[in-house]
Amino acid sequence: MTKSHRLLAAFVAAALCTQSHAQLPSIGTGTISVELQTIATGLNSPVELVSANDGTGRLFVVEQGGRIKILNSGAVVTTPFLDVSARIVAGGERGLLGLAFHPEFNQPASPGFGKLYTYTSEPVTGAADFSDNSASDHQSVITEWQVSATNPDVVDPASRREVMRIDQPQSNHNGGKIAFRPSDGYLYIALGDGGASNDVGTGHTPNLGNAQDVNNVLGDILRIDPLDPASTLARSDPPSLNAKYRVPATNPFIGAIVGVDEIFAYGFRNPYRFSFDPVTDQLIVGDVGQGAIEEVDIVEPGKNYGWNRKEGSFLFNPSNGSVSPDQSPNPAYVNPVLEYDHDDGISVIGGFVYRGSAVPALSGKYVFGDFLRRSTGNGRLFYGDFDKRVIQELRIGINPRSFSGNIKGIGIDSSDELYVVGDGNSGGQVLKVVPIPASPALVNLSTRARIETGENVLIAGFILTGSAPKNIVLRGIGPSLSVDGQPVAGRMMNPTVSLFDGSGSLIGTNNDWPSSSRSPELSQRGLAPPDPRESADIVVLEPGAYTAVMSGVNGDTGIGLVELYDIDQGAAGNAVNISTRGRVLIEPNVMIGGFIIGSGQSQRLLARAIGPSLSGRGVAGALQDPTLEIVNASGTPIAFNDNWRSDQATEITNSQLAPSNDAESAIVRTLSPGNYTAIVRGAANTTGVALVEVYRLSP
Repeated sequence: MTKSHRLLAAFVAAALCTQSHAQLPSIGTGTISVELQTIATGLNSPVELVSANDGTGRLFVVEQGGRIKILNSGAVVTTPFLDVSARIVAGGERGLLGLAFHPEFNQPASPGFGKLYTYTSEPVTGAADFSDNSASDHQSVITEWQVSATNPDVVDPASRREVMRIDQPQSNHNGGKIAFRPSDGYLYIALGDGGASNDVGTGHTPNLGNAQDVNNVLGDILRIDPLDPASTLARSDPPSLNAKYRVPATNPFIGAIVGVDEIFAYGFRNPYRFSFDPVTDQLIVGDVGQGAIEEVDIVEPGKNYGWNRKEGSFLFNPSNGSVSPDQSPNPAYVNPVLEYDHDDGISVIGGFVYRGSAVPALSGKYVFGDFLRRSTGNGRLFYGDFDKRVIQELRIGINPRSFSGNIKGIGIDSSDELYVVGDGNSGGQVLKVVPIPASPALVNLSTRARIETGENVLIAGFILTGSAPKNIVLRGIGPSLSVDGQPVAGRMMNPTVSLFDGSGSLIGTNNDWPSSSRSPELSQRGLAPPDPRESADIVVLEPGAYTAVMSGVNGDTGIGLVELYDIDQGAAGNAVNISTRGRVLIEPNVMIGGFIIGSGQSQRLLARAIGPSLSGRGVAGALQDPTLEIVNASGTPIAFNDNWRSDQATEITNSQLAPSNDAESAIVRTLSPGNYTAIVRGAANTTGVALVEVYRLSP
């Protein structure tokens, strides 16, 4: 184990040795795809990346061992911006943990000009401003520094001014994040509960815990004006007791109110990383859990976030560290907006609400991570929706792969673009979150089948993945259906198509394509259906899962074709799956799924024909023995399967898409660009409802 890997080993030691049962649903892979661009390697345990927002484009990487490195135009500047390695205690969860530039850093006429602040773990060398009067492992120190007057790439070491010193009873749970809130200009400081476990023992308030004790700064978020009061005489906030900073007059416990004046909010275990959303002004904190739950909180002044009475939304027992469902939540405790259990990760790494422009699909999503997943030993990147309280894992790459290494911090640059810092195979690394390159895969998907009424309409589900929205054409074809120039007997004469999102909400409906607001574009693109009674529309869709339902107007029935066209092939996204359910009759009215692989490279696909297992989903009249055939554009058969275990069973199982019934069919093939058809029939000319599916697989 290298030095950089050792430094945060204790950060997860307790979680690694504490096995827990699943408390919450597993986090699934989402539909948003990103790529990770390597910006720097060979760093020594980087834990944070910060921009000074001074117009230079420089990025500052905090190394836990005590150095701050500058990234300038993608290169690491050799001379450290600041080196405090000689004065700190580094190891486990201690070290140089936080960096913040004063919002007036680039304003020459202001008292904050050229000033920055650090959060460090230092030996017990002097009287603390906040102490529990017990033997301490170390002290957490907030320090002010001044950039050199002659060289903007280094800090003047003689400018050091200590702002605050706090006794820490144990080595862990130090929090460490510091940041200025854009809306109020104050410095926020994250402090853990003091360490050990359960928030009990030496240095922890008996029968209460530090995090529940408002007369103790540990387990809290603090808020101060860190400038020397002597330099801000015109400001009305009162000076602190040590006369080194000011305390905001709007803090919830200031003055005669019971509690430490500096506390903004309390009830945290280890709020290692937090951020502010510049649009909503929300303070969002990732609070590292103990043995069961990781959580993300939206923090408001004076609120109590539960530790050590709660771990996430669960009740916590400080006497033995167990959790249990909270059947009658106490309104005095604020529950998290996002949470997951230790089957999915062991140490939440707070991130940012994405407000950049490079990955439009992430706009407004909270992007964060986890240090590592126990089962893989690698970190994970997530995005969350606060309104829906849903977490999904980011897809990394066009052909999704797992994150490699562990994650210790997430940062943003002056353009609000995201970066991930941590340890990889080449030591400490900085990775930038960028869109996947445009790589058209399945550019057309279609299914033809018999459409009836009620549950027996044609239901096409499809999935888009990528970094940006796409323009998609959906068509419902009936009156113009023909084979070899001859109209298809029994074709549907008046189809309509309705589109629904993944939650089942209706996005839109089209009956006759000329009524679409984008009908001129359909004509210009050559995608206007031949008959005005047919349906078509152009829709802009974010990455996600969608369902198109094709039915007949006024109960019309017959043979119909539902189609999806990717007309935005330069966008960073792909259609990766279509699943269509309909009735399979005998020739020529079998179910026919068509797909086109875009120009470029070959694609590995899995096609399935599902029937018997539909009965378990409440579908009446399921086809009991479907067969599947794939033919190319010239009509030449490429592959055939009746029962999936009879051929490629291992490969199909490894894809994790094996049918649940042995009578169902599946085929895996690598196919070159071109047109293909998947045909579903009933063995021995049987009929019924079936599902034809085509999935794009990773190579």
